[in-house]
Amino acid sequence: MGNGTLQLAVIMNPFGEWDPNKGDHHTDLEIEEDEWCELFYKVLGVPERWKEVDGQLEPVEFSEAQFKEILTGKGYPMLGRIWFMYRDANYLPSEVSKLLEECLKIQKKTENVSALSALGKLIAACYEAIKINSGLCLLSD
Repeated sequence: MGNGTLQLAVIMNPFGEWDPNKGDHHTDLEIEEDEWCELFYKVLGVPERWKEVDGQLEPVEFSEAQFKEILTGKGYPMLGRIWFMYRDANYLPSEVSKLLEECLKIQKKTENVSALSALGKLIAACYEAIKINSGLCLLSD
């Protein structure tokens, strides 16, 4: 697993303790930073966190609340939780099917290869979690 990835893990209670006896496990799936950027910046149209000023990149003030508000307004509140590559995102078992629905909807609308790769990984992890009625966690590294 490399830097700047979100590792996808199936976990019964993503807000509790890890318990392999209940089926908690890491998948072999991880979302790379370029995939995240293409999905959220290019496909979903969330403003980028950096702008170029006089040849230098400078951060843009953009909060988690703003990110979530934009995506909720577009009908993607579950994806809005994946607001930053360096923050975990958690989904209860009852929320995984909603995340899956959002991913499938976007998958039908885009041809962006990197975004499709990220969506494919999320979709596969959702199906894996749904199969055992589990939650899902995207773990930042």
